[in-house]
Amino acid sequence: MVDGRGRMGGYGLGPGGECVCPKCGYRMTHPRGIPCYKQKCPKCGELMKRA
Repeated sequence: MVDGRGRMGGYGLGPGGECVCPKCGYRMTHPRGIPCYKQKCPKCGELMKRA
């Protein structure tokens, strides 16, 4: 059964997409293997979110 759930019941969004800063709006390509929430914005230092 394929229902979009990742390992351990989580929901992975895949390798593509972007990370966006919720504070200043800076966008960057999502780096493979590193969650957006572990990336800091290079402009303001805020933690990024997945777009």
